[in-house]
Amino acid sequence: MFSYRFFIKQAWNITKKYKHLWFFGIFASLLSIGGEYQLISQSATAGPGGNFLSDGNVILQILLSAEFYQGFANLATENSSALLAVISILLLSLALAAIMAYLAILSQSAIISHSAKILLSRKKKENLNINDGLISARKHFWRVLALNFLNAFVITLSLYLISIPLVFLILTDTLALGISYTLLFIIFVPIALSIALLIKYAIAARVLENRSLVSSIQKGFKMFKDNWLVSLEMALILFIINFIVSIITLFIIAILFMPMLFIGMQFYSPALTILSLLFSIGTMLVVASWLNTFQISAWTSLYLHLQDKKGKSKIERIFTKK
Repeated sequence: MFSYRFFIKQAWNITKKYKHLWFFGIFASLLSIGGEYQLISQSATAGPGGNFLSDGNVILQILLSAEFYQGFANLATENSSALLAVISILLLSLALAAIMAYLAILSQSAIISHSAKILLSRKKKENLNINDGLISARKHFWRVLALNFLNAFVITLSLYLISIPLVFLILTDTLALGISYTLLFIIFVPIALSIALLIKYAIAARVLENRSLVSSIQKGFKMFKDNWLVSLEMALILFIINFIVSIITLFIIAILFMPMLFIGMQFYSPALTILSLLFSIGTMLVVASWLNTFQISAWTSLYLHLQDKKGKSKIERIFTKK
């Protein structure tokens, strides 16, 4: 029988038993795995930020501006040592960003691959480790990167298109612009959300079946088309879990570590202030790692199930009973 509880339970068991996947979860969180959640929340606040593509667009605009190079020219004339320091920092930042992006893509593939091995195995516990995950994920890097880029591009483009009427609404408040914003929201949010869910299946198809980029997208499209309502319900369930866990985490940080921060600032204690910040960041990293491992494992479990047969959504089951 088709049951979301079954997939959630499987994902929970994987996350609990195989803690090496938490390492991958930390880096996978950099991809904004829950891009469909980001789309809805940003659309609601009418803000297209927070996506690496939109951030990259801002950086590109800066790099293409005349003021940027004029500033470098002035710095080279006035203080060449400072210029070398700035260039060194920029190069190091770019190298670090490239390494983090590389690890993020590998981590996403590794969690999918290991989750599938665990789910399909008859052993009580598979002998898996971080090194195995990285090795198996390397061959999928470029295609998984391309799929993530496509996902980010569609979400960013949708958010920009939706936000266009809002820019003009700031200047002039008219009924036509309000209607335009509503129509664009109704059109592009479902499209972007569908693409985000389709890409989840496409990435799983690439990692688990070693398909080409086009074939992965075709497989993702077919699975989403046949199970679009199931996919939306699964996304909603995982969103609720993500929201509840996030609220609990913030509450724990506020209770345990914020008092330390206030005391440290009140009594001018840098050690206590830094300690409270480190504990808070550490807690958020652990939770983010756990959540990403859990969510990717849940989607992998659903993917494997839908390989064999079409899923039946909760709504369909309710109406079938009636």
